[in-house]
Amino acid sequence: MRQFGILTIFAGLSLITGCSTATEKSPEITSTSKPKIETGPVYQLDQLLGTNGQNIDALLGTPALTRREGEGEFRRYALKECTVIVILYPDELGIPTVEHVDVTALESGSEKPDLVDCLAAG
Repeated sequence: MRQFGILTIFAGLSLITGCSTATEKSPEITSTSKPKIETGPVYQLDQLLGTNGQNIDALLGTPALTRREGEGEFRRYALKECTVIVILYPDELGIPTVEHVDVTALESGSEKPDLVDCLAAG
């Protein structure tokens, strides 16, 4: 009978300690968790307008197409979600600067994207 009492005490202690750990929550720590950093738009229209050809290439990369028409120059740049069309005209000093920016869809026949959204996506 004495063994039964000792076993009962140990069994009871096991249940108590098991219950206490079951109700406690340990903080979840993961080494791969990174805080979400909100970023702004990749490009904005005011970065493009009025800049020269070298700066626009430094910003957007090498154009997929460059075509001269009179004094103007047409450049097309492929971005992630759209194609950006930049038209440069010589300023008062004769330096080609961006006078017009437009966007088209990446695929023919697709709906024209919004200029601000396209630039923001990069």
